[in-house]
Amino acid sequence: MWIDRFIDALRSVRTLFLVIGLALGWLIFSDHTNHDILYVTVHNTDSVMLESVRFEFGFGVTQSNILVLQIKPGEKRLVALNHPLHKGYNVEAHFAGGEVRSFCANKTYPDYQQPLPLQR
Repeated sequence: MWIDRFIDALRSVRTLFLVIGLALGWLIFSDHTNHDILYVTVHNTDSVMLESVRFEFGFGVTQSNILVLQIKPGEKRLVALNHPLHKGYNVEAHFAGGEVRSFCANKTYPDYQQPLPLQR
C-alpha cells in the first residue's frame, strides 16, 4: 500500500538528512531580522500642547496611518512604523490654537531609531 511506502520514506536516513539540510539552509541563508520597523521618537519641543500627530506611510500596494494624541510640552513619545528605511513618511502635527505643520520626514535619515522634534 501507499501508506506503508510513505511511512518507510519518513523513517529513512535520506529523509532525515533532507529535513536537516532544509533546516540548516533556512537558519544560515534567511534574514531573521525585521528591518522594516522604524522607531520614531516624537518630541514636543514647543510650549503648547501638541493635540495630534498623524503619520501616513506606505510602499508597494500598502498604505497605513497612525494617530498619536495629546503630547504635552517637553514630552517624548515612541511610535513604531512598519515602514522601510530611506522611504520617508508624511507627518501632520496639530498644535493647540489651531496651527498645523505638514511635511515629509526623515527620508535620508540613516538609522532605524529616528528623532522627530516638533514645534510651531
